[in-house]
Amino acid sequence: MKTDIRHILDALPDLAMLVRGQEVIFCNKAGSKVLGGSTKEHFTPCSLKNLIDIEYHEVFSEIWGDLLKTGKTDFPLKMLGLDKSTHEIMFYAETVDDIDKDTIVLYGRDFSQAKRNAAALVESELSQRILKDAALSFLCICDDNGISYMNPAGLRLLEGKKEEEVIGRKFSDLVHPDYKSVFKKDFNMLAAETQALPMKLIGLKGNELRVEMLVSKFRHAGRSGFLIEAKDINDLLLRQEELLRIQGVLKRKVAERTQELTAEIKARVQAQQTVEHMTFHDALTGLGNRMQFVRYVDEETADREKKKSGAHDLKWAVLVLDLDHFKDLNDIFGRETGDQLLRQIAGLLKEEMVTGAHLARLGGDEFALMLPYENDTDPENCAQRILLRMGKAFFLSGKEIYSGCSVGIALAPHHGNNAAELLGHAEMALYNAKNKGRSTYSFFNSELKESIAESSRLEHLLRAALEKNEFELYYQPQVNLETGRLIGAEALIRWHSSDGMISPDRFIPIAEKTGLIDPITDWVMTTACTQAKEWQNIMLGIRVAVNLSAVSFRQVDFVSKVREVLEFTQVSPDCLELEITETAIMADFKEADRILNSLAELGVHLAIDDFGTGYSSLSYLKRFPVDKLKIDKSFVLKLDQNQDDAAITAAIISMAHAMGTKVLAEGVEEKTHMLFLKERGCEEAQGYFFARPMPAAEFLIWCEQEGSEQAKVISG
Repeated sequence: MKTDIRHILDALPDLAMLVRGQEVIFCNKAGSKVLGGSTKEHFTPCSLKNLIDIEYHEVFSEIWGDLLKTGKTDFPLKMLGLDKSTHEIMFYAETVDDIDKDTIVLYGRDFSQAKRNAAALVESELSQRILKDAALSFLCICDDNGISYMNPAGLRLLEGKKEEEVIGRKFSDLVHPDYKSVFKKDFNMLAAETQALPMKLIGLKGNELRVEMLVSKFRHAGRSGFLIEAKDINDLLLRQEELLRIQGVLKRKVAERTQELTAEIKARVQAQQTVEHMTFHDALTGLGNRMQFVRYVDEETADREKKKSGAHDLKWAVLVLDLDHFKDLNDIFGRETGDQLLRQIAGLLKEEMVTGAHLARLGGDEFALMLPYENDTDPENCAQRILLRMGKAFFLSGKEIYSGCSVGIALAPHHGNNAAELLGHAEMALYNAKNKGRSTYSFFNSELKESIAESSRLEHLLRAALEKNEFELYYQPQVNLETGRLIGAEALIRWHSSDGMISPDRFIPIAEKTGLIDPITDWVMTTACTQAKEWQNIMLGIRVAVNLSAVSFRQVDFVSKVREVLEFTQVSPDCLELEITETAIMADFKEADRILNSLAELGVHLAIDDFGTGYSSLSYLKRFPVDKLKIDKSFVLKLDQNQDDAAITAAIISMAHAMGTKVLAEGVEEKTHMLFLKERGCEEAQGYFFARPMPAAEFLIWCEQEGSEQAKVISG
């Protein structure tokens, strides 16, 4: 500990002490004087509790536990001096960076001494002028007959202008109705109080004033009465009430030891218990929440060595359950129905409770179950039972509703030694279960963690990729199978990261999940259109195709973004083709119809990508303003090996022609593929048979050399 803090505290005019572990290790000179010590010598180390009146020990114990956590805190205590004197002291606690972490600085002001000093001043021949000049205090002289004097500050506080407005009035008339019962005592009893009384007054214009009030006997110029001094504490009480509301730890100190105090303390204890229950429980289901679950699992982990089952250590699993498509259910049936479902699920999960198990709702539609087990198959069997029950119908608000779930499982101690690790690993397993198609369960394993860590690392690199100019567009030629002529190119993004070239199959899913796909799509469209504008003067009619993510396609401002790119690059809309997957369109065909028609109005070409892999309806497809169907390469690659793929490809071509739509085949790698497609009337194709994707400069060279030669072969 630095010694400078002691010098600083010693120079303060009010009590200040350093307390470590409830032991006073230093008290300044002012504090020593207040507590009956020497002004030249400081206290030797002593227990702080020994200096506190026994009636306040319980209050102090409740306060002390949170001092180190909360930092700055105000609280009152009655202290016993070494000379057996008593002192009403308002303390202020503070932790300071320059001292040990477990040491607190306590600042205190002796209000009982202030009261005695004020009374002594008033009992002296205090002049009316001094009273009037006390501009910072509310001062009032009165007796049972009424108010005989009030200083200017008091009038301002009451929003009065002239002293005549209050002279002769009963002081009790200024007391708020809520405090009438407190003010029933006569002035002699109030003057006997050794501490300031909390009080609420009513101003002359009806305003409410919250004050601390001291009453003292007064005698001046042959008349006697009572001096009332009040301090405006509105701001202070508002801060204290907010602190009590949030933390629920500080209790109001009441001066008198009466039945009222006992009842109030009891009520506050009950309120504290309610707050604690709310802190660790979920209000909707009554289950424990994440905080309670973490505490319970950590306690079980700490006691693991003490808990045995025969000759083996007790084992347990953490299962995390998440409902499938819960948001859609809420949107369709309403939040009230969703809440009913969550309560019913909490009930059925309770059926899996065994001795030592613990169940919690982590938040939203996510639940966690800590399950002790002996047989290694128990966690898996439990997950299967939950999935089986969740696959059945729930009857809610007179409706039959189905809601599946996914489950992630982590085993202790193999997958973690504390709640944070076990929950984190179980949630990793949960996400893996969802990625596998939902309505299933998955165990955590090290490969899963490495995969997630790798995704996280790629996400970190991806966020800086645009700023570092690490992306590049490659272009794969698209040719007319009848003439062999180049008709366009598909723009394909490539990422030259610090790790080397990273495949789009690895980083595009991460970009879609993190929201980075939108700025990447904007960059791709802008770059592709800029390149198309440059090629217009060299290769007339060439068109550049850009793949669209389903995430970007569903953005409300996507059409506006396309319009802005066209205006910025000044490229003809006829030179841009946007490719949307069949799955993305059919996810919400009404919204897709609106977006596709808006894009068509801009003049851009539209193609359905990966056709044949989704489940689209022809009745809807023919409504869309689509120019082209792109047959997925998974069918084309096996044209000469699989009769089914050949039949599907031929059917797609015929269907497209019946709808008046062109067809482009992807993944053409062999001459036999090209001839099959040409014979079936497929108009366009792309693939390694023609050329691989290449940078823009190489693409231009290919067009001038190999492209023209290849066109002769295809057309022949």
